[in-house]
Amino acid sequence: MYLSYFGLKRQPFKITPDTSLFFAGAERGGVLDAIMYALNSGEGIVKVVGEVGSGKTMLSRMLTRNPDDKTEFVYLLNPRLKAEQALFAIAYDLGLVVDAGDKSIQILHVLQRKLLDLYQAGRKVVLIVDEAQQMPLSTLEEIRLLSNLETETEKLLQIILFGQPELDEHLDTPKVRQLRERITYSFYLTALDWKKADSYIHFRLKKAGHEGRTIFKQSAIKLLAKRSEGTLRRMNVLADKALLAAFLDKSPVVEPKHIRLAIKDSQKSNMRYKLPSPALSLIVFFVLCCAAYWFIYKTEYRALVGLGHEIVNEVETVEFLSVPEDRKVVKKTVLEQRILAYEKWRKQSKGMYTVQIFSANKATELELNQYLKDVVKYIDLNKVFVRKIADKHGGYIVYYQSFNNFSDASKAINQLPNRIKKYKPYVNLI
Repeated sequence: MYLSYFGLKRQPFKITPDTSLFFAGAERGGVLDAIMYALNSGEGIVKVVGEVGSGKTMLSRMLTRNPDDKTEFVYLLNPRLKAEQALFAIAYDLGLVVDAGDKSIQILHVLQRKLLDLYQAGRKVVLIVDEAQQMPLSTLEEIRLLSNLETETEKLLQIILFGQPELDEHLDTPKVRQLRERITYSFYLTALDWKKADSYIHFRLKKAGHEGRTIFKQSAIKLLAKRSEGTLRRMNVLADKALLAAFLDKSPVVEPKHIRLAIKDSQKSNMRYKLPSPALSLIVFFVLCCAAYWFIYKTEYRALVGLGHEIVNEVETVEFLSVPEDRKVVKKTVLEQRILAYEKWRKQSKGMYTVQIFSANKATELELNQYLKDVVKYIDLNKVFVRKIADKHGGYIVYYQSFNNFSDASKAINQLPNRIKKYKPYVNLI
């Protein structure tokens, strides 16, 4: 919307880790070079620690951007895998034919043979573990055992652990002391101060085609760096919203007031407000009107439902309960339907595998309903189940089907439409 107004050719502050927008400043370029050096040295395990949104995923993408023919990368994107599942996932990624029911020692033996074959062919394998702070201690210990696979002179497998600061606390546990001692290189992604933030903002704008006058006032960048706490992802989100605010304000530059508007908008999107009673009354009245309309046309409505999925609207079932001097509305949303279905499905499928297709810590019910109504266009919603996270952070996790083994679940991911794949689905244990 604001691109032509500010003389830009593309969005400058996308949060998708696009390697063409890699910012080598703020020590990111130095960390990348150091990781490459550590990999080339062929010794020990590499650890990269940074806060949420500090650029860890971008770094991992940069490592594989221009791989030589002698390097093969293996990813563990689901950190909650059990030890035997992790070994299976690594073997599967390397193209090995293994069964999810095989014991760890069997898979480890097959892996060692494969890695030795690759080594003799002049190739090296690098294992990248994302969100390593969430990995069970038993799985971390299994990862450590993989680092024991070596020849007389070199390791057969290089390992990089990417994680949040909690990873260091995790590694302080006595049970993984041997793993901690194998980490020979540790790198930390620090937050950006306002000067580095200034360089970052102008770098992104230039990459988006900006030339000429400054778009962000220095005072705006100082406020942006402070309120984003110097993390790249938050900075991108706020900078994008601030540009939109300046555009709507018909301002030629982004000022502190536009940053404050962006902050306010972000805070609203992450909060759930209790509606005042007048607003609630209006909503109840609206629902009553919709209910009356539904009852009048229920025959036609049911005919339409019969043509497709049973769940096609946010308000699926509306019933009136007679109580003295009042009438209450009970509505069942798509989200509520799938949450109720989750418990029964979980009990029936315990010990099986599933595909996690979506998760959001701060998603509102409205956003989740919209996502589910989008999903129904591509897959059968009756095979989708939603778990509500009951902790201080809240949120939801959306699962797709249940499978008898890891292999079938992995194949199901490949068959999902791109609209679903964009959220990076992965296999999980029920």
